[in-house]
Amino acid sequence: MEHKEIYDLLKTLGIPVAYNHFDVSQNAVPPFIAYRENTPDTFKADGRTYYRPYEFEIELVTEKKDVALEKTIEELLNTNNIPYDKSDEVWDEAEKIFHNFYEI
Repeated sequence: MEHKEIYDLLKTLGIPVAYNHFDVSQNAVPPFIAYRENTPDTFKADGRTYYRPYEFEIELVTEKKDVALEKTIEELLNTNNIPYDKSDEVWDEAEKIFHNFYEI
């Protein structure tokens, strides 16, 4: 999956989506998603790279625990045959927001 494909897929959720972060001028209000490319495990041999997959982290930011939105994201990934791992939820006390991370 490439950048445009993941962006287009995430936009179907109907909430703001940005690569890595929103500019301050955008004044993004939760819920929103930021996604970023992770360092992939590449297949290398004989001094060259044969396969370099794109791997992404999807960060869902909400003001309160939103089980329904999390389920919607997981169903979207499953429906599109995108395997994912979900990591621990993080509460940001200073910002008063939740962060949920999906690795695809």
